[in-house]
Amino acid sequence: MKITAVIVTYNRLGLLKTCLKSVQGQSRKPDEIIVINNGSTDNTQEWLSAQNVTTYTKENNGGAGGFSYGIKTAYNNGTDWSWLMDDDVIPENDALQQLVNTLEDLGDQQEKVGFLASKVLWTDHSVHEMNKTYPLEDPVKLKKLAFPTGTKLPFVQFATFVSMLLSAKAVAKVGLPIKEYFIWCDDIEYSKRIVASGLAGLLAENSVVIHQSPTNNPSNVFYDPKSSIWKFNHGFRNEMYTKRLHEGELSFWSTWAHRMFLLPFRIAITRKADRWAFIKMVWKTTWKATFFKPVIEKVG
Repeated sequence: MKITAVIVTYNRLGLLKTCLKSVQGQSRKPDEIIVINNGSTDNTQEWLSAQNVTTYTKENNGGAGGFSYGIKTAYNNGTDWSWLMDDDVIPENDALQQLVNTLEDLGDQQEKVGFLASKVLWTDHSVHEMNKTYPLEDPVKLKKLAFPTGTKLPFVQFATFVSMLLSAKAVAKVGLPIKEYFIWCDDIEYSKRIVASGLAGLLAENSVVIHQSPTNNPSNVFYDPKSSIWKFNHGFRNEMYTKRLHEGELSFWSTWAHRMFLLPFRIAITRKADRWAFIKMVWKTTWKATFFKPVIEKVG
C-alpha cells in the first residue's frame, strides 16, 4: 500500500515547517511526501529546496487549485492513498498509523471506501468547528453506498482537506476537486461527490490532528471583519454551486432568493460596521453563481 502525503502551502513557512516535521515523524511514515507550493513569495521555495521532499512550485490558484494539482500528481505517480492536509495541520504522532489501522480492520471492504477523515481538534484540543463531520443518515444516500451499513465506523456526509485519506479509486471514479473554487467548499463538494458515487466516507476517530487556525470560530457574514470579504467572494459562490450540484435546482434557487432579498436585510440590522460592503458582496456572489459552471477535470 503506497501512501502519499500531499501538503498545500502558501506564504506560511513557519506553519509549514511544523507540519512537515510532524508528517516526517509519523510512526507510520508516508511512502512519499509532496508539497505543493502555491507560488509563495516568502522564503518557502528556498527552504523547501533543502528538504528531502518532492516539491512542486506553481502559480497561486488557491487551496482548491493546489489540492487538485497534488491529488492528480500523486495519482499519476501510482499512489494507492493520498493523505491530504493544509500547511497549518499538525498530525499527532500516530495519526497516519491509525488511518492505516482502520483500513486494515476493514479488510476487503476498504475497496468500497472513498475516503477516511481524521478527528480534527483546535489548539486547545476542543473540536474544530470548521472541520466538524456530520453523520450520513439519509436512507436514500446510504442505500447508494456499496459499503455495508453495519459497520461500527460513522458514515459522514462530507469531510475537509484537514487530514483526509483519499483513495485512488475515488479519484479515478469522480475526478479532481474543482480548482476554480480557489478557496472554500472545494473539499466539501469533492467529498460529497465521492459519497454520491457510491464510495463511503468514514470517520476514523482514533486518528487525531490539530488544526492551527487563528481562531476556532466558523466564518460568519454577520460578524467577520471587512478584510475577510475576499474569501466570501469565493466561498458564497462556491457554496451555491455545491448546492446546485448536490441538492438540485430547487435548493439553488431558494438559496438565490434568500441571498438576494432576505440576507441583505439581516446583515443591515445585525452588523455594526461595513454593512454595505457585505451586502454588495452577497449580491455580487449570488449573481455570479447563476452563471458559474466550472468543468470537473477527470484523470487517466
